[in-house]
Order: sequence, then structure tokens, then C-alpha cells
Amino acid sequence: MELDARGPQWGAPLIPSSRQPTLSAALGRSRVAGLDAVRAGAVLLVLLDHSELTPLWDIAIIDGGLGVEMFFVLSGFLITWLLLGENEHHGHIGLISFYRHRVARLMPALFAYVGTGLLLLLVQDKPVPWGAVVSSALYVINYYQAFTGAETHYLAHCWSLAIEEQFYLLWPLILIVLLRRHEPLVRVLALTIGALWLLKAVLILDSGASDAYVYRALETRTDQLAIGCMLAAMLKSFFWREWFENLARQRWLLWTLGGLLLLSTLLLRHSMIEKYLIGYTLEPLLVALILPLVILEAQRSSWLAQLLNAQPLILIGQVSYGIYLYHPLVMHPVRRIVETWSGSATLGISTSILAVIGMAYLSFRFFEQPLRQRLRGR
Repeated sequence: MELDARGPQWGAPLIPSSRQPTLSAALGRSRVAGLDAVRAGAVLLVLLDHSELTPLWDIAIIDGGLGVEMFFVLSGFLITWLLLGENEHHGHIGLISFYRHRVARLMPALFAYVGTGLLLLLVQDKPVPWGAVVSSALYVINYYQAFTGAETHYLAHCWSLAIEEQFYLLWPLILIVLLRRHEPLVRVLALTIGALWLLKAVLILDSGASDAYVYRALETRTDQLAIGCMLAAMLKSFFWREWFENLARQRWLLWTLGGLLLLSTLLLRHSMIEKYLIGYTLEPLLVALILPLVILEAQRSSWLAQLLNAQPLILIGQVSYGIYLYHPLVMHPVRRIVETWSGSATLGISTSILAVIGMAYLSFRFFEQPLRQRLRGR
């Protein structure tokens, strides 16, 4: 899932505890410390969930859906932060440049993945999900699945990539209009989020929309992206940056918010009302509150800061798009082979996850980055 802003840089100096970290300093860097760790945590949640780990006491302790929510909030935040920054520095937003960057970052890997899977199916004389192939290439598979059901195949997870691409297409245009009209972004986004929550309630309670539709439609997921957008708009204000910095001085708050996030995923999944109207409303808000606290924590001299800036997590976060994209074609075959050879499910799961990370890194290093540079130009 594509969350790269300008491409994270390796490493990040930690600020001594005697100096209070600030959001202004952190957000002014080319790589915002801590966000790669958030990316890594989100994609690892997806991998562990799709590994079908045995639930603990019949409770699904690993929820890949939370990972997707984290990606959506983070996408909304990063893209809006960059667009607002461009508008501040240049007085306008360059749409052509923005779309060229998105195409260069997203499409080569997706088309390579779709084509590789299609070729494997044809060579093995297996049924080809042509509807999913075409809708994935056009970035509308979320609506294809919403109306036809979500069959299990190598493209089943691409619905979330379609939502993000639709967001990337529409949001810059909307943002330009709002900026030209000098609309108060935070207020407009807050009202929009409230309207989207109301729409979701109507779809579930009145129109009887299916679970497949509510889970995958752009209009039922936009609130999560918009929450990230609103966070970016808030952090452009000194008032809100100071507010979050004051919150971060309560070191227990980060753990409390994380605990509430975990409890929500454990307890609010038993019905569509619980899941979508309560859980999927509360969880993006918690993620948005957590993000600035993580950014500030990553600048401190603490064991948690060391973890957030650990090179393995930075690497996983940097290639998280490829990890998410490639994992169905890599993880499950590798796991079956290793489990057959060793008889160990644990070894099979761990090896398959490492194989996905390795594949994503090779793709990023030798395919995506070189092609991205050529498509974007110097």
C-alpha cells in the first residue's frame, strides 16, 4: 500500500532528552522519524492476519483491517502535508507533477504484479479472474468486489490500492478549490467526516448495504483518509502543534491510546454496526492522535525511540507498498513449501514473511526505483 511521501531517508538522529522535541522540527525533515515504523507495523499486521495465525482463546488478536486503517490515515496525512507545503512554498499545487509522481510510484509495480499473476495462471491452465484483472488495472476493483463479492485470488487485496488511487485522483483537485476559496480546512474536513459517518449509518441501517460494499467503497472509507487530511491541516497551525506537544509530555498517553486501539479491534467486530459505525469510526481517530505522539517520541532518547528508528523497521516501512502488493503470490507458496519440508507452521510463517520482505526490497531497489526515476525525470 502506497504511503511514500518523498521517500524516507536512512537513519534519524535522536534528540537528547534535555531538549524537548518539537513537531515543527520533525515535520520539517525530509524523513519524518517514526512514520516508517508505523508503516511497518501496519503491513506486518496485514501479513500476520493473512498468515491465518490461530486466534488466542478464539479471539482474533491480529487484525489486518487495522493495518489498512493505519495506511489510510497515514496516506491522507502525508499527501495533504506535502500538498499544503507545496502551496505554501510556491503559491500553487502542481497537479501534473503530483500525478506524474503518483503514476511513477504506483503503477509499474502494480502492472508487473497483475501481469505476473496472470501469466502464472495461464501457464498452469487455471481459471483467470478477468473481471478482477481488468478492474485492478483500472483501479476500480474495490467497486467490482463491492457489487460481485470478494472472491479469493491473487488480486483480492487490491481493493485498498484502488481506494488510495481514487483518493489521489480527487483530493488534490478538491484541495485546490478549497485553498483558492480560502476555506477553513480543518472545519470543512470535520464537517465532511461527520457527513460521511452519517452516510455510512444510512447505508447500513436504512438501505441494507452489504458488508462487501461498506468495507470496500470509496465513500465508506473516505472518512479514514479525511481524518489524516485533517490532521495535516491541524499541524500546519502552531496552536495544534503545541497542543500535541503538551499531550506528548504525558508519556503514558501513547500507551493508553494504543491499548484503546487494540481493545477496539478485539471487541468491536461482532456486527456491522459495531464494526463500521463504532470501531471504524473510533480507530482512525485514535490513529490520528497517535501519529504526532509517535513522531515526537521518535525524536527522544528512549528505548522506544530506538525501536521506532531501528533500521529493520525503517526498511520494512520503506518497502511496505511492495510487501502489501506482492504478499499473496509470495507468502502462501513459500509457507506451504517450508511447512511441507519442516513440519513447522511457525517456521513456515516466519520464512514466508521474510521472503515477502526480501522480494519487496529487491523490487524496490532494482525495478521500482530505477523505473520511477526515469518516469519522473530528474
